[in-house]
Amino acid sequence: MQASRLVLTGLFVVLSVSALRSENSLLPQRVLYIGHRTAFESFLSRHFAQVKSVSRVSFEPAQARDFDVVVLDWPQSHERRPAWLAGSPLGQRLQWHKPTLLLGSAGLNLAVAWKVKGGSGCTCLAPVAYDLRDHPIFRSPIAINIRATTNISTPRTFAPELSASTVDVLPLVDNIKRFETVINDYERGWSTHYYEFADMPDVECFSGGINEQTPRSAAFWRQGNLLHFGFEQSPAELNETGRAMLVNGIAYISRFAEDQPIDVSPSVFGDEKIGTSRRRAGLYLTNTEYRVEWATNQFSATTLASFNWRDRAIGRAWFETNQQWLHPGPGNFLEVDSEAKALGVPFDSPEFLPKTIAALHAEKSRATASVLLARYAPDGPVDPTAEVWESWWKDNSPYLFYSELGCYRWYVDPLAKKRGIPTKDLRGPARADRTR
Repeated sequence: MQASRLVLTGLFVVLSVSALRSENSLLPQRVLYIGHRTAFESFLSRHFAQVKSVSRVSFEPAQARDFDVVVLDWPQSHERRPAWLAGSPLGQRLQWHKPTLLLGSAGLNLAVAWKVKGGSGCTCLAPVAYDLRDHPIFRSPIAINIRATTNISTPRTFAPELSASTVDVLPLVDNIKRFETVINDYERGWSTHYYEFADMPDVECFSGGINEQTPRSAAFWRQGNLLHFGFEQSPAELNETGRAMLVNGIAYISRFAEDQPIDVSPSVFGDEKIGTSRRRAGLYLTNTEYRVEWATNQFSATTLASFNWRDRAIGRAWFETNQQWLHPGPGNFLEVDSEAKALGVPFDSPEFLPKTIAALHAEKSRATASVLLARYAPDGPVDPTAEVWESWWKDNSPYLFYSELGCYRWYVDPLAKKRGIPTKDLRGPARADRTR
């Protein structure tokens, strides 16, 4: 039995990772590791042309100038909030243009500090990849067979959303004894809840991972020039598959100096109350697994006073009728947007901007249209006239997208506009730098 197990283990390694690069075939990227774990510098030096490490405390952004990729190792601590308030070790978000791989909880910490995606989730990620996508990141520079999976019983927390009794997973560490307890048996990584931003132009997801909350969370994914490797394990703890994913992630993100995170997404762990998504807020009124009293944390008092929100049937009917008009009001509590409702165009629909701009021509709708454009397209022209807005719409319409978690507003995709490609067509690997 033991011999058979060894044979199977060896077969798994052969099937899942074709071959690691030899020391005589180094990848050209110059990598700067920022952190405290010595294992990373020695591991990266076996794969990349130039590697240097610096402590997070002593790092200065100018030190990254001569490197192609920065690897940030920024773990959580008992003083997370003061650390977040002190800002990112990388400096200011708008001044950072270096492709960066975020290890483990660095994805959470940077998301809170910079208000980028990744600030909603849980520290509950096991070193087991799940739902791996057919993506070039698994094909080079090290070929990873994402179909060389292990079939396990569906995790208890995944069961409410999955009908299958088993799921296929790809272990990133060897010798897992029990998948039922794998989250507790290893140091936990950061699992990002991946709901409303799944179709953002600057975001792509490569895989999820076994976690304690939902199968829809992301573990290995990118936004702009930031690549999240949510697994917490060091190279010494990862198996060949995990180490290959790490190498491929660094090589992949090195191609994204031009792309940047676009929208501003405050984290639920930040100091300000966020305007939660309508989908999530509605659960408190409609889903019996949520305490209805929690609705008071999401909806304005005036809104809740307008119907019997404690009655689930009434709450469900009210939400279904008004969901499309809900938006964050004072204090970021959700309320019905009376101006949008009066105009009759949902603010997240493709018709919203052209119809609202057209409403500027009519005297009776001009004031309402001006309020709505300032609210949902704050980067539009300051001049409120219809002619100016129509010119802006002509110049920017192919590059616009709506983001719910990005403060309920429309954004211009700067990379799509720079290249003259509609943002709907500029996704995933196509957003890589043209010169690389």
